[in-house]
Amino acid sequence: MRLLGDLALQTYWLAMQAARPFLPMFIARRERAGKEDGLRHQERLGLTGAVRPEGPLAWVHAASVGETNAVLPLCVALTERGFTVLITTVTTTAAQTVSDRTTERPGIVHQYAPLDVPSIVQKFLDHWQPSLAIFAESEIWPMTIKALSDRSIPSAIVNGRMSDRSFRRWRKFKSATPSLFGRIDQVLVRGEEDLLRFQELGAGKVAITGNLKYDSPAPKIDPEQLSRLRREIGQRPVFLATSTHRGEDEIVLQAHSILQQSLPNLLTCIVPRHPRRGESVAQLASQEGRKTELRTVSGNPSPSCEIYVADTLGELGLFYSIAPVALIGGSLLPVGGHNPIEAAQQGCAVLSGPHIFNFREVFGVLEGAAGCLIVTDAAQIAAAVTRCLADPLYAKSMAANATKSLDNVGGAVARSLAALEPTLARAISQGANLVDHPRNTAA
Repeated sequence: MRLLGDLALQTYWLAMQAARPFLPMFIARRERAGKEDGLRHQERLGLTGAVRPEGPLAWVHAASVGETNAVLPLCVALTERGFTVLITTVTTTAAQTVSDRTTERPGIVHQYAPLDVPSIVQKFLDHWQPSLAIFAESEIWPMTIKALSDRSIPSAIVNGRMSDRSFRRWRKFKSATPSLFGRIDQVLVRGEEDLLRFQELGAGKVAITGNLKYDSPAPKIDPEQLSRLRREIGQRPVFLATSTHRGEDEIVLQAHSILQQSLPNLLTCIVPRHPRRGESVAQLASQEGRKTELRTVSGNPSPSCEIYVADTLGELGLFYSIAPVALIGGSLLPVGGHNPIEAAQQGCAVLSGPHIFNFREVFGVLEGAAGCLIVTDAAQIAAAVTRCLADPLYAKSMAANATKSLDNVGGAVARSLAALEPTLARAISQGANLVDHPRNTAA
């Protein structure tokens, strides 16, 4: 079976390497769609102008905002252990999150993740020479894992998550997965279901350490921006819908129409999951005859604004702070839901649609503590929002229940560090003699 798995990896190696000449066009297309940073696209090809710092370096990879927020407390703890942390992300929004949350934290460097192509991965590893590599949740890149294993660089997955969809996909290659998953030194997962799935796919050292997202700090908020926003809104009732996807905005607008019958002064704020969708959301609302304003165009909402579209990065905490109730998007349609923890941290009563399969555990904790409400359509959203706005004590009680329940299940950072301790000690020893070296400038 190992031979079959190695053959599959070799076939994948050849396919990815054959794709290398076409990657600049692939990146350019993504850049035009707003998915790549045009000033730093070379980092995706394994190239950088940054110099590797001296000493042990921990490479921590997190694809997008959710994974980044989850691993940042772990990254801070690693710097306190003597590591420089190189954190890589795929999305530009995650890069902004790193910048926002680590400006006062020395020892954390950001780069965009190298594409999982053999020659690119080798350039990246040649330059950064990580003492160990840590991947968040379900970031499993075959060529990267193989290259780390070939170089005897320890690797681990933290906050390991294996969604229904990912598990089905990997099981199609079950005869080959042990050759890949068996190369990962440690897999630290959120719960029993994830443990069993990783073990079935051939991972060796698997342990349950809990969900890092419970330990994520509350998002930073600009107090001046918050003061201005509150001053502009005044005493108006506010309904917030965050992380919405295409097809959900229509449902939110329907709920707004129902709510406005009894709350004519209602301000509904929509924060689309991808800020670049802001203009299309605003157009949709305007077509329905709603006075609509974009944050990037109008600044704070005017007194006549009905639908306020927040198409900016890094301000989610700001909007959670001004709304007593928030609907977490990605859940009204079968997207899988998004993380409700930040909303609860800011004292928001949490509403969610029924499609929360990517966050079953978190919502299970909240539901068990009466810390959220599940709604299925515009009418139910409107009814829940009406109750929260009419009874502030009820909304505050729901938010308090959520916060208390989340506090009771924290500690995953400490458990993950304890499980990684032997690997960290070895990495510190191996990385102690690494020093600065020339930049990686070869294409």
